Amino acid sequence: MRAAAFTEPGPPEVLRLLDVPTPGPGEVRVRVMAAGVQPYDAAVRAGWAPPGVPLTWPRIPGNEFAGITDDGEEVLGFSTLGSYAEYVVVPEDQVTAKPRAMPWEVAGGFTAGAQTAHISLETLGITANDTLLIHGAAGAVGTVAVQLAGMAGATVIGTGSAANQDYIRSLGAIPVVYGDGLADHKPTAALDGAGGKALFLELVGGCAAS
Repeated sequence: MRAAAFTEPGPPEVLRLLDVPTPGPGEVRVRVMAAGVQPYDAAVRAGWAPPGVPLTWPRIPGNEFAGITDDGEEVLGFSTLGSYAEYVVVPEDQVTAKPRAMPWEVAGGFTAGAQTAHISLETLGITANDTLLIHGAAGAVGTVAVQLAGMAGATVIGTGSAANQDYIRSLGAIPVVYGDGLADHKPTAALDGAGGKALFLELVGGCAAS
């Protein structure tokens, strides 16, 4: 099996096409059709080690993938690294069926944003009684979070650039541009899908945040 791996930290140029051992039996093996690229992968490549995750050399980036199992099923899934490869072997509970209409390049980068949004809303306990503020609503996490919150019956306020206002509206959120005054919408909970300090600098009040 061949994989895009690296044997020392550095920029993208440290990635090399290397032969790696084929994993043993007992898990689902997936022929990778597409793999997502995340900031997590770039951080590992630059030398960061995830807490509690033992890393060996060579290291293969890639935490999300889509592909075809040995028995022909089209799936998407996640792993702790290892997806920049011809094949990835993961436990069965780390894959799910890929929607047939979903292109490979979309499926390959889907799970991280979707899982982050799902876990965040579960942690916040969003219900129909909430007004949820999602910062970065047009991003990968925000896009899924807007729709999941809407399915829960919540009112959703989504921040984004002027160019993304129509897109945010199409997802079911009330779009607002980045800037001051977010607390005027009286959110009961907030999810920062953009990162950084922007949400906390702009939002003043006692709502829950994740």
